[in-house]
Amino acid sequence: MADKFEELEHRIARTIELVKTTRQEKAQAEKNLTEARKQIGDLENELDQLRHERDLVKKKIESLLEMLSELTEESLV
Repeated sequence: MADKFEELEHRIARTIELVKTTRQEKAQAEKNLTEARKQIGDLENELDQLRHERDLVKKKIESLLEMLSELTEESLV
């Protein structure tokens, strides 16, 4: 009977350790998720900024091309 209690005690101790480990892993996973979400937000903001800058450059190039086109047309006249 003592052997059965020792086995039960051993199993309970292993279960407790497993629960502790699982909780620690869960906490770490939640921390990683929070960090990943922050990084995603930062990258989305950076992407929006790059798109805005790209649009500005595109408009500037279009404006310069239009000016060149007007200059070329004036030269032909």
